[in-house]
Amino acid sequence: ESTRDAERPSRHSDGDRRNEYQDMITTLLVDDHQMIRMGLQAYFTTQDDIEVIGEAESGADAVAFVERQPPDVVLMDLNMPEMDGVEATRRIKQISPRSQIIVLTSHHDDEYIFPAIRAGALSYLLKNIDPDDLANAIRKAKLGEAVLHPCVAARVVKEVQGLRDELNPFVELTDREMETLRLIAEGMSNRDIADALTISERTVKSHITNILSKLHLSDRTQAAVYAWREGIMRRD
Repeated sequence: ESTRDAERPSRHSDGDRRNEYQDMITTLLVDDHQMIRMGLQAYFTTQDDIEVIGEAESGADAVAFVERQPPDVVLMDLNMPEMDGVEATRRIKQISPRSQIIVLTSHHDDEYIFPAIRAGALSYLLKNIDPDDLANAIRKAKLGEAVLHPCVAARVVKEVQGLRDELNPFVELTDREMETLRLIAEGMSNRDIADALTISERTVKSHITNILSKLHLSDRTQAAVYAWREGIMRRD
């Protein structure tokens, strides 16, 4: 099976060993590349307070695992088959709000960062992170403390400071994308939108992809809710 329980070998060391009676931080590894999971698993066996209780190679497998055995922390890749990391993060937070999600990915573009954070990810790190820093991020996550890669933090700060024209969140959308968003908010399907705008369904899908990317949303349902909340349906 792609999701499996992982037994942790016992470790006994002198010197810097942490209190053996302190709570272990149970961790789930989610990545579609086996070599990455194996590498993480091997490293975490050197950490006395982090216990890998399972692995998953897709978002769907991760959700299924959490339903059976909620971990303290989930290390979540984003690009995976069946269900991506953003959707898996959203579902896991619904199933187990106490489970903290750390995104561990190679992507640091806005279209990945903001959907993941909106879905409930606490931390966002890149795969070139130093292993010890990753372990410390897991410890912080257990305490509810976020850790962001510097370039990710810069984008988040920029967003919070309103440098993306906070007064008009739709400023980056083209006129056609605005029309498409209004029709999405009205509940139209892609085919209905294509008929209404006299364009192909492929073009509609392209517009929707651009809308989600520019507004940092992950799906059309979020886009519809966002449009109503921001008053787009009342705009001329």
